[in-house]
Amino acid sequence: MMMWKKLLKQLKAVGKFMFYFTGTRKPDFKNISQDIYVDYWKNKGYQMRNKLMEREVIFLDWIKPNSKVLSIGCGNSRLLYELKKQKNCEVFGIDIDQSVIKGLQENNISGKTQDITKQDFNLENNYDYIIMSELLEHISLPEKLISKVKLHTNFLILSVPNSAFYRYRIGLLFKGRFFTQWAHHPAEHLRYWSHKDFLDWLKALNLKVKKIKPSNGPFLRNFWSNLFGHQICYLVENN
Repeated sequence: MMMWKKLLKQLKAVGKFMFYFTGTRKPDFKNISQDIYVDYWKNKGYQMRNKLMEREVIFLDWIKPNSKVLSIGCGNSRLLYELKKQKNCEVFGIDIDQSVIKGLQENNISGKTQDITKQDFNLENNYDYIIMSELLEHISLPEKLISKVKLHTNFLILSVPNSAFYRYRIGLLFKGRFFTQWAHHPAEHLRYWSHKDFLDWLKALNLKVKKIKPSNGPFLRNFWSNLFGHQICYLVENN
């Protein structure tokens, strides 16, 4: 018993060193919004991040200079700004909230307000790369979105949280609670994949994986992504 307690204490210490995850969130259902993302940006207020996130550094490295790039669900990401500045890319953003698009335009980035979950959503132009970062898990039918947008690009750049991440496994084993991956409302996160699940999902959509790279996690993440990769990035193309 003492050995198990010591091991658990060590695992928790490693986990705290790598990341900090909040405890179980208790949602407030008194005021259920019809559009949680519009409310999210209304309460948060738009301000472009002052640096790239780990996954965005990977995307920046993957994208070739002078490319035409679209980011769907771009939010307050700095990626489009850096692609334009560092690699002379022609960039465009799509988001559901007008304040996000206004923020992009104030930084000389073209953008358009669109609801990608609507039946009539479609793209008018073609791109070298279409980015969907931490987006697919938030919509109920990402298969339909992929089927539409892959016709308008050479490459898709995707990232999703890995549900098989070791911290989530430990939490379920010892705390008996499923992990939370939402900020304000449980309906933010609708789909869940492990790394292995996501590879099968991409194959079923007839997409060919060109590159894989976990953006964060312990040092073993590049050797055992399904266990130690927290957020995982994928560069894919049509077969």
